[in-house]
Amino acid sequence: MRIDPRHLTLSSFLGLSLVLTSSCGGAADDASSPAPPRVTPSGDLPALTIPAPENPYTSVEYVEDESETVADRLLELADALRRRRFDDLEDWFGADFVGHSLAGIPTGEEIALPAGARREVAALGDAPVVDRDGFIASLRELLGPWTRVDSVLWKVKAADFERGRPRWGKLTLALHFLGRDADRGVISVHGKATARVTFDRGEYRIDRLKLSKLETDGRSAPMFVDVAAAAGLAHTWARFGTAHNDSFHWNGAASADIDGDGDWDLFVPSDGRNFLYVAQPDGTWSEEAEARGVALPDSGTGAVFFDCDRDGDQDLLVGHVSWRTGDDRVSGEALQLYLNDGEGRFRQTVVPGLDGPLVAYTLTVFDADGDGWLDVHVCGYGRVEAEHNNSWTEATNGSPNALLRSLGTDTLDTFLGFEDVAEAAGITDTRWSYAAAAADIDEDGDIDLYVANDYGSNRLWLNNGDGTFEDGASAMGLADTGNGMGTSLGDLSGDGLVDVYVSNMSSTAGNRILGRLGDDLNDETMALLKKLAAGNSIFLRRRGSKGFERLPRERGGIGASWAWTAALADLDLDGDLDVFCTNGFVTGKLAFDT
Repeated sequence: MRIDPRHLTLSSFLGLSLVLTSSCGGAADDASSPAPPRVTPSGDLPALTIPAPENPYTSVEYVEDESETVADRLLELADALRRRRFDDLEDWFGADFVGHSLAGIPTGEEIALPAGARREVAALGDAPVVDRDGFIASLRELLGPWTRVDSVLWKVKAADFERGRPRWGKLTLALHFLGRDADRGVISVHGKATARVTFDRGEYRIDRLKLSKLETDGRSAPMFVDVAAAAGLAHTWARFGTAHNDSFHWNGAASADIDGDGDWDLFVPSDGRNFLYVAQPDGTWSEEAEARGVALPDSGTGAVFFDCDRDGDQDLLVGHVSWRTGDDRVSGEALQLYLNDGEGRFRQTVVPGLDGPLVAYTLTVFDADGDGWLDVHVCGYGRVEAEHNNSWTEATNGSPNALLRSLGTDTLDTFLGFEDVAEAAGITDTRWSYAAAAADIDEDGDIDLYVANDYGSNRLWLNNGDGTFEDGASAMGLADTGNGMGTSLGDLSGDGLVDVYVSNMSSTAGNRILGRLGDDLNDETMALLKKLAAGNSIFLRRRGSKGFERLPRERGGIGASWAWTAALADLDLDGDLDVFCTNGFVTGKLAFDT
């Protein structure tokens, strides 16, 4: 099977997925296949070995994917561990389990980490080998003393299954435990392991587990403490997928000093109503959206504060979702502009240029044409509930992006609104644009724009100095094909040049499946699909270079799983920019489905 990446439209990708996610569960059994080695622990346990399947299934033979069944089952195990249901753990492990203990391993090396943290590297050569009861006891010993267990993950990074009966497979696992320990403070245990699973009594159970890495990171106190409830910023809403929360239009937030008191305030669009948290002198916030005129309309997406009329205070623009219907009417909600009266109260104001049909997500403010007035780029996404993306690698059926050029004010200082000049500026695009950021990326004195696109390659709109733009993403090494969810600009290398951090979705399942394809895909297609599942990217600008270089994965900073927007800031006050990347996605079906 040879696949041309130029033809990977939605329908062809779904067809490919049927091949990738089909599995050995429904294939014919081979009675002559060797059974997995059996060991019954008694007295001294035998040496721990996990052989690879001698006659593994290939990707094209899969009908019902065993590895995805095991991955889902390990999600349930991780959830049981997070809840510390130690008495229920036998169900996930075979009666003749043999494996490395996760507790009681001597420390082989201690490493000092930034911000006062320390890492203990386990000496695996001295790791105890235990049976099922001993392994469950080690999990109890590891997690039992913790004052809090925040997260547990057992991820299947790779899997191969033996053809025939009995059903068994060899897994490569990533193990993660995060929480609080009374003695060591914030604690993270992470490791890698090889495991064997055997189908037993209607379920896959782990009966071998061999560690290849186990490290424990700790810090005596957390760098940050969640004070949202005490500070007046806490708010919860219905889980996604429930009757009260089925929107695909993700919300954002915006922050500014709206009343000129020197403290930063926070606006959060939401379902039902918006929220405006006004900073108080005692370090708390007071929710005052209704009193200050920004509570409605609800269901906004991206939002941004900026002084659109140049009167010295911060105005508010909120993105919404609108579209053109079959009878040429505009439905949904237009962008909303709220003008500040100078004291932090807002008046919803209708101006030209905001009534066009836009699936508006991120709003990026910059002076695109150098006339001194702030313009707004609008990332146009797509209405996934009405029409899915037409390709997984270069979707082009999204809502058009917009470039709203400011018309300034008249002689009475009345703001005149905007006009959409995207087409004239050469910046029009119908990719599924999710986020953007503006800066002088090519160092020629004007402001450029980098746009992260979902289901495709990104765009770097280089400013020609006259308000027109050309795409320089490929020429400067920034196309970064993937599922772009965010982009952040800053000097990550400390050389005074603008670097680029791109947040992309990563997929453990995607990487696991691609690892089994082997000769089924040509090199170009394999590289493309691996990039779609690879996660975040860091691009560094080097002095004297005309482009950017991608930072290798082993340099770190990119493993944020299902990533959204990242913020670059000096979090540990050491003079360098750090990365805080939000991540996760909850479907509403399962508590651990993130």
